[in-house]
Amino acid sequence: MKKTVIFILAMLLVLSSLTPLQTSAADDLTGYLYEKEMRELIELGVLNGYPDGTYQPKRKVTRAEFAKMVVKSFELESQVQSAEFTSAAATEMTFTDVPMDKWYAVPILDAVKAGIVNGYPNNTFKPDALITREQMASMVARAMKAKGIVTDMKGVPQLAFTDTTAIHNDHKEDVRILTHLGIIKGNENNTFAPKGESERWMVALLMLRGREIVFPPVPKEFQASSIKDGATVIVKEFDTFAEAQKFVAGSSTAHVVERSSQIMWMKGEGLAVANKFTEVFPTETLKTDWNTKYRPYVTANAEMKFLGATDKYVKVELAGKVGYVPANTVNLLPKQLLTGQSYYQMTTNGELIHYIYNHNTKAYATAGVIGVAPEAFQAGAKYYSWDGANFTDAAGKKVTESHQYFNKLQLATKTNYTAEELDRYLEEAFPYYNKKVHGKVWTESPLVGTGEFFKAVEKEYKVNAFYLLAHALHESQWGTSLIAQDKKNLFGLNAVDGDAYNGAKIYADYKESIVHAAQHVNGSYQKVTGTNYNGSFLGNKGMGMNVRYASDHLWGEKIAGHMYRADKFLGNKDLYAYNLGITTISGLNFRNAAGATGTDTVLYKTPLAGIPVVILGETTVSGAKWYNVVSEDKAYTDAFGYGSGSLGTYIKLLPLAK
Repeated sequence: MKKTVIFILAMLLVLSSLTPLQTSAADDLTGYLYEKEMRELIELGVLNGYPDGTYQPKRKVTRAEFAKMVVKSFELESQVQSAEFTSAAATEMTFTDVPMDKWYAVPILDAVKAGIVNGYPNNTFKPDALITREQMASMVARAMKAKGIVTDMKGVPQLAFTDTTAIHNDHKEDVRILTHLGIIKGNENNTFAPKGESERWMVALLMLRGREIVFPPVPKEFQASSIKDGATVIVKEFDTFAEAQKFVAGSSTAHVVERSSQIMWMKGEGLAVANKFTEVFPTETLKTDWNTKYRPYVTANAEMKFLGATDKYVKVELAGKVGYVPANTVNLLPKQLLTGQSYYQMTTNGELIHYIYNHNTKAYATAGVIGVAPEAFQAGAKYYSWDGANFTDAAGKKVTESHQYFNKLQLATKTNYTAEELDRYLEEAFPYYNKKVHGKVWTESPLVGTGEFFKAVEKEYKVNAFYLLAHALHESQWGTSLIAQDKKNLFGLNAVDGDAYNGAKIYADYKESIVHAAQHVNGSYQKVTGTNYNGSFLGNKGMGMNVRYASDHLWGEKIAGHMYRADKFLGNKDLYAYNLGITTISGLNFRNAAGATGTDTVLYKTPLAGIPVVILGETTVSGAKWYNVVSEDKAYTDAFGYGSGSLGTYIKLLPLAK
């Protein structure tokens, strides 16, 4: 036993004196062309430094050194290293010039066992001889075969090196294999130089290329990427989102976190654009809260403001409200990757147009003039808004808050237009005369004569006839849609996303469709206690009918645009006909008299803040301003709400675009 211990110590001394040493100090690799590759092999333990602290990348490599490197690179080392193993190995070593007390004995024996080396006919290995390039090729090819990489020579082209004939026949097939796999590149002059010697940097490249095939890198799930020339470039990979996000947040070069080429998080401002139908949830749990009326949803291409993200959800701002969407339902677009963005612009005659950008087709479209441009706008300049009322310039600086009258008009009001005037608009403004739309050439406007029906439901159900007409024009494309033609359905009722035509309800005539639409919006969307109530106005995905009525996040804006254009055509009788205010708190009581305080004086309460009101008058009671408004509860004609005073401001005037 004592002899065994002494033998082990002796071997350790020999190995430590002959095996190059690793060092972490500054060295001769710094700034070297192949520094990265050599350091990778150093980290793997394949390459070592020398006692003087150098790595000598241009030093020639011996056969013994290469044998050790290839065994280490392809993980073909013996798993047991002991004196007993060494003694047993001595009986297996047949090379006469490889004594077992040399540092390279065990690696060479491992190479023999793996079938990597055969030696020379005279039973020598020549460990100190410099290895040639063709010998390297054979040892690497055999090592890869030992790891299970077998190449079908039928698909391997013949060598095209100008010195191919100089390659020894014993090595030619191996050179073909490694050239085919891209491990061997050859020289710039299209030679291979098979008898040439190799330097340590060459070995590093050869080993790493071989390892990429034998041990293909397992991609990590998350990537920290930079943005260059309109594309993302991976900087570093991480196992977790948190690690990648932390790296990007503190990096001067990385801008986004990706997973499988999908941006999951971005530094700075950007857009979250829906790539499919998605609900917008109130919390990061991504669960619907049935106790709230705010349950919006949007279709593909809806732009939302990016606020934050994890690998599970994206936090967004939609029409001024904060919500959460599943990470796979939106595309995150940092400013550097934006090819376009929806914007508002004032025409030369002071009207407002919304240019809507399609992030798939990379094209802009518009529904036409939607209202009066804010006074602060300049013709030709681009303005941006998440809710159609609060505008910024291209630099993100706030410009103004200006609401569109028809978009915020309480729809329990009455239009000033008669049935005859509505019919005149339907006849004279019909845009499809002598045009083929939905398979038919139109010679007359199909909805002429429905004016009386719209006015009748306005009187019976307290639903603004002008709004309801605009709603029908929008949904049915002026009565030309197939659903309108075949089913007399002017409002798309039951025409669910994905199967609109088959799902759409059938009516006997337009009158029945109009009556049912009035009943539908009256009972669910314009009723304070209604299931889908978010205010009796068109609005957007933050407030109003648009929250739940349609998946199109601009549905309310588009219908308000119809109202504006029709009003302009007919003489501007409705625009600014009422003074508008807006509630600032949720749960505001509206009473039967100004100054009333008893519970029995409460007619109704608005469950949400941000509900527009039509102001009929105002009065002061005990120093507080009270507003007389059109009742939001249609059981009453009017009501009184606390405006402002010692309690605060509960109703304020709505700044309108004028």
